[in-house]
Formats: sequence, structure tokens, C-alpha cells
Amino acid sequence: MKPTHEENVKRQDELYSFLRKRGDRWTSMEECTDSVPLYPAYFRGNYHNSSARRMLTRDIETINGSQRYQKIIVSGSRGIKLATESEFERFARAELREVFRKLKRVRKILSKGSRHLQQTIEGEIVEAFLF
Repeated sequence: MKPTHEENVKRQDELYSFLRKRGDRWTSMEECTDSVPLYPAYFRGNYHNSSARRMLTRDIETINGSQRYQKIIVSGSRGIKLATESEFERFARAELREVFRKLKRVRKILSKGSRHLQQTIEGEIVEAFLF
């Protein structure tokens, strides 16, 4: 069953409070979802594909995009934490690099798709899509 808006806000508040108590320490995503009881239980299998991990990721995005919470959550190979200024700057630069790499790939795909059924200088018809 999909959580209500109120349930999401309560879970996000608890996550934010948990991370504030952790202070400047990195915490694995798995430890976060285990320590905040409002996340679904995770038992076995691949944590990365679990509903708890996906919910945590959405909560982090919501918290970071909301004026309700003052601090910023950063994530990395060591887990997640509330950011220091230098960590925020590194995180923001890394996110921008990722966005621009993806934008470059998408532009190449768009260019390739826009040539569909056009004729090359050699007279060949470009078929970018299956019929």
C-alpha cells in the first residue's frame, strides 16, 4: 500500500532527525532504514533493489529539495550524512558532472534519431528506427 503524504513527511522527519543525531558521521543506507522504524523491513537479497532503499532515496531527494529542512544530505560510497560546506561543494560538482555527461549522451541520441529517413551525401537513406 502506498504511504500517505502525512506518513511520508513523518518518515522524512525521522530520517532527518536520525541524521542530525549522527552528526558528522557517514551512515550506510541500510543502517538508516534499519534505524528508522518507519521504513519497510529488509531481510535478504539485494538491498540496492529493495523498496526500503528506493523509499530512502526518494526521501533524500525530497528533503534536499524542501525548504522545510535546513541541512543538505549528501551521499557517496561511504553512505549518507548531513553535509559540511566542503562536502556539499564536492557533491554538487559531482552531480553537475553526471548531469552534463548524461545531457551529452542524450544530445547524441537525439541527433541520431533526427536523421531518420534523411538522405546522406552519399545518397543513402538513414533508418534510425525499426519498422
